[in-house]
Amino acid sequence: MRRLRSARRGFSILEIIVALVIVGVLGTAVTKLILGQARSFQSDNGARRARSTSRSAMNILVTDLRMTQDIGGVTALDATNNQRVEVRVPLVFGIVCEITASNTVIGLVSADSFQLATAKYGGYAVRSLTTGRYGYAVAGTGDTITSTGAGRCHSGGVNIFADTITAGGRPGRVVVASPGPPAGTVVGAPAFVWQTVVYEFRNSGMYPGSKGLYREIRGRGNSDVLSEELLAPFASTARFSYYSIPAQVRDRPDSVAPAVAMYDSLRGFRIVLPAQAPDTVPGRTGPQTATTTTAVFFKNTRVQ
Repeated sequence: MRRLRSARRGFSILEIIVALVIVGVLGTAVTKLILGQARSFQSDNGARRARSTSRSAMNILVTDLRMTQDIGGVTALDATNNQRVEVRVPLVFGIVCEITASNTVIGLVSADSFQLATAKYGGYAVRSLTTGRYGYAVAGTGDTITSTGAGRCHSGGVNIFADTITAGGRPGRVVVASPGPPAGTVVGAPAFVWQTVVYEFRNSGMYPGSKGLYREIRGRGNSDVLSEELLAPFASTARFSYYSIPAQVRDRPDSVAPAVAMYDSLRGFRIVLPAQAPDTVPGRTGPQTATTTTAVFFKNTRVQ
């Protein structure tokens, strides 16, 4: 009987306590490992989302800003915080077919129909055959751009067929645009229709306490306006700086906006995009930030 009781003997209290301590230590280590991995994933994911915001903003800005003309293309800058630029962006190019005192007939090449459908008519510009510069006809609230017959580019000795070109299934068209043409306009001169586009970093409506990148389209004397917050959040250090002619030493941009009279000396912008993750990872005091810096040079700059 004594041997049977000895064979059935269980764990002692001390052994149970030691086992519980070991299990607790291992459990704590595993818990910390899991939490660390989770926070590392959240941190990487936050940084990835911040970088994605920067890249998306960069792609959108480049599309519009690189189309700006170096003469007459920039119309307003934020000289206080360097967080706002206003430019005239070409929508579709063409050739002048007919001129009157109140309007101009332009044969336009084919263009993206979606882009035109979402555009706002700001006016048109015609290139002077003498100076090589574009003169701008700025549309007022009562000015219009309407389609007209293709014959107005094919009659009266005018043999301009830009309207008949079809690309990607999109035909060109002939339009009558007001107001009257800028000085120096002649039949056969290159022209384009444009809209005013404003990019600005201002307080975000989606992420209070951060900056958002806003894109505003203006047309017809600034009375026809469409504004939307494109991307957010950004830190308050988001800003523009300015490349000018002649270039600075080592082609550095100027952090001070030029005076209005010097807008035509600009040839591009440098943009700092300090994008933030939309949330804060546990254990951190603020959201992840990924700063992207890019330069956009005007494609239609004659002098570099």
